[in-house]
Amino acid sequence: MQKVFHTRQFMAGNSPAVRIPVSMAFPKQTKLVVIREGNRIIVEPEVTSLASLPAQFAALRPLHTGERPEFVEAERAW
Repeated sequence: MQKVFHTRQFMAGNSPAVRIPVSMAFPKQTKLVVIREGNRIIVEPEVTSLASLPAQFAALRPLHTGERPEFVEAERAW
């Protein structure tokens, strides 16, 4: 079902902006893509691809250096 809302562009500092009603808003912190097609401006959520996943894992720092401290076994009276 398509929702329609009429608004006007205004300036927020040096940037043009529009108000979007809460009922049409994306969840907080959603990364958005803005596309200009002729006289239309389309705002949609960024599509994440699994193709970038290996690069993201490669960018993570290692959790350990691979070295372990020397283990000293304690004397026990068994």
